[in-house]
Amino acid sequence: MKVTHVHERAVKPFRVIVAAVALTWLAGLMHQAAGAGGQGVVSGQGAASGQGPAFSGQVVSAAGAPATGGPSSNPGHPVAGATVHLVPVTAMDLTSRITASAIYAAPYPAEAYDEPIEDAIRQRGTTFPQATTDARGDFAIPGVPDGRYFVHVTPAAGDAEHLPGGDRSRQSYAASQLRGQSMRIEVSSSPSSAARYTGSSACLACHDDKQHWQQTAHKLGWTAPHAPGAMQDFSRHPEYFDALDSFPEATDHTGGTRLELGDYDQGRGDDKFKLRAFGDARVPIETVFADVYLWKNAATGRYVISMVNRLNAQDPNSPAHLPIELLYGGAVHDQRYIVSVPPGLANRQSWYTLLRYNMTGRDSHLNRSRRVWHDYKFYLWWSAGADARYGTPDDALTAPPVNTNSVQTMCAGCHLTGWQRYQDPATGQYLVRAVDDPAGDANIDDDPALDEINIGCESCHGPGSEHVANGDRSRFIVSPGLLSAERSSVVCGRCHDRRQGYGGPTVGYTQAVSAAGEMAPPGISRHDLITRFTDPVKKGPTMPGPGREDNIWPDDVHSNKPHQQYSDFLKSKMYRNDRLLVTCSDCHDMHGDAPYARFVTHDPDDPASPLCQRCHTVDVLTHMDRKLNARMKGELTRCIDCHMPGTANTGGIAGDYGRMIRTPPYADAAEEEANAYWQGPLKSHVFDVPLKTTVGFDGAAPGRAMPIPYTSACGTCHVVNELPFK
Repeated sequence: MKVTHVHERAVKPFRVIVAAVALTWLAGLMHQAAGAGGQGVVSGQGAASGQGPAFSGQVVSAAGAPATGGPSSNPGHPVAGATVHLVPVTAMDLTSRITASAIYAAPYPAEAYDEPIEDAIRQRGTTFPQATTDARGDFAIPGVPDGRYFVHVTPAAGDAEHLPGGDRSRQSYAASQLRGQSMRIEVSSSPSSAARYTGSSACLACHDDKQHWQQTAHKLGWTAPHAPGAMQDFSRHPEYFDALDSFPEATDHTGGTRLELGDYDQGRGDDKFKLRAFGDARVPIETVFADVYLWKNAATGRYVISMVNRLNAQDPNSPAHLPIELLYGGAVHDQRYIVSVPPGLANRQSWYTLLRYNMTGRDSHLNRSRRVWHDYKFYLWWSAGADARYGTPDDALTAPPVNTNSVQTMCAGCHLTGWQRYQDPATGQYLVRAVDDPAGDANIDDDPALDEINIGCESCHGPGSEHVANGDRSRFIVSPGLLSAERSSVVCGRCHDRRQGYGGPTVGYTQAVSAAGEMAPPGISRHDLITRFTDPVKKGPTMPGPGREDNIWPDDVHSNKPHQQYSDFLKSKMYRNDRLLVTCSDCHDMHGDAPYARFVTHDPDDPASPLCQRCHTVDVLTHMDRKLNARMKGELTRCIDCHMPGTANTGGIAGDYGRMIRTPPYADAAEEEANAYWQGPLKSHVFDVPLKTTVGFDGAAPGRAMPIPYTSACGTCHVVNELPFK
């Protein structure tokens, strides 16, 4: 069990060639500052070595312009008592492999090296060159020994405001780049435990250059279809409401789009029923259980999902009309529907997810999970009746268990800004509150005001009341760009991972919730995330096994389910190397100010773009010749074609055909599975190249095989077995 926030390893060079322009930029980070002090207390091996002039500088916080158009001359305030470590790259464990089981299975070996800089400080930090800042924030480290170092700031133990890392902590420096140089290091401030949420409207009142955020999937995740929020901008996602075309306006449910639900299969997961358009024989259903109608109530303007029991005409709960409160998704991959329970069916204050619309689905696909409409959790609305046998005449419609699949219980922690959860004493139901915002997206709590029910500014920057009250002095807010790379990644990893918080598989479902019921704040270390806010029963996505979910392919590395990007990224050389530590925001513009899909900062379709080339100065043709003995699509070949295959293609995300052994049409789903590989729309963030020999692909039926470049990017044109392989 760790005592502080740090990790280690022995380093394997990360073969990154930094362009000359990058070196020039790096040199610009350093500057000579007369009188930058050197008044700090010095310790560690550098103090005794006496090799060359001192490396000195100042540590400050909350510098820069407080608002758009404001003065940029704010020098910040000094950070006293902080330790500036020079972390040798040779002290970081960069060679021990991180696998899924190294994260989730005891004795959790990855915890010794999954935070490369902080682990090294924790394990060997007393031997590193270091100094403590004085009252002016000044420090000096004399005699920097030969080698390469990351410069990392650890605030004093009693400093509750500042966070570890600093804006110079992500790039390693040769000793010659440090000796005799002065460096100004800025670290992130943070709000106190007394700070309160203010809502994104208050943030945008000053930071109006961040309004692109309103176009991101973070802000559009949950949407009231009848009344979208004032700060939700769908201009980048015109397809968001396409599925609502299947909800025709009608005076009753019979005027809606009719689907059929049947052939209950207890052995399946979320899609225990087959679902098809009425009469679509391409999906054979032996026993139809219910009709499902999609419609818009002409009298109220509300969208509704109605269920009619086809097995039991005497069912008092049939038909059940479930009002759609929110759309769940629609900017990427799929859309689900968050419905409320009509009072006549049960007393439920929570809302529940139901039914999936696959944006990449096709009804020509015969695999049930890859069609346009797909069962999602209908089994929770169905009772087997007194005989406890599904598919008999006493089957009845019912309401889900109180907290099971409730978005307030299982989802809201990652979605709501200012999330608070409480339990209704009468029903045991978990309910939630979010920060009030006059431009909020919907009302989800127990007051009449609109709430920010999506990921707002304060979800990643922390509650902003103290920051707002501090006026033009930029302080008391988390700045992810000033954190260490590993902590910056945790800001995203709190939710883009499939861990379990405390409270059990329902209450703690994929939410970073502590035993005290608190959501993990931005700025914490990975160590804190997986100890204070993660139940040891599930510290990350798992491979299938007794008591484990099926989240990872059998290779023990790549994700097969969505929202596991963080756990994939931990396994990459971008996350752990001896040159440049990459974080999520290096490739994605978190505020949405980028014209490319997923708001990546440069064009992913251009292999010469800075997205990859700013760090990897690679000639694509030479690289492919060396690795593959072939040039594939020549200069049209994208880096992501091989290094980001769509491995996460299960869990209800439809994907599309990859390589085909025999082309369609197929007689049935079994023939499709035997002949068609799939490529998933969710890209791997391991950044390796899975091969044909990969466990999970080699020997698997095409329809069940892990998607790899040979069957996706390459295999859509080439016969797989004829591809060059080295």
